[in-house]
Amino acid sequence: MPKLIDRSATIAAALRGLLSPRATARIGPQGRYDRLIDAVNRLPRPVLVYGAVALFLLALIRPDLFDRGMASLDRMPEELWWLIGAILAGHFGAREAHHLRARGTAVAPPKTTAPGQQKAEPPSPD
Repeated sequence: MPKLIDRSATIAAALRGLLSPRATARIGPQGRYDRLIDAVNRLPRPVLVYGAVALFLLALIRPDLFDRGMASLDRMPEELWWLIGAILAGHFGAREAHHLRARGTAVAPPKTTAPGQQKAEPPSPD
């Protein structure tokens, strides 16, 4: 096991060397727990994509099983659908907000005119 850990550390160090200096500044030493959480945080989108592809394949290969699965989903109460939607929206919304903050991009405030200055009128569509 120690050889595997040493080898993983060597590979991680080599990969960090390929990153830009700005990217390496954000990467600090991580423990097992941090690496586990990072791995779990990367799962939702691939799982959703592979799940959608699996549903298409199931519909093509085993239509009877697909029908039973869809009937089960149809019996699910509407409140649970709302709960699933809220969880997914919260996850992906928070993730997008995190990335926007990390990039430093913010919505620019609207331009204001100086006091006593009139705004330019947009050209008419004549």
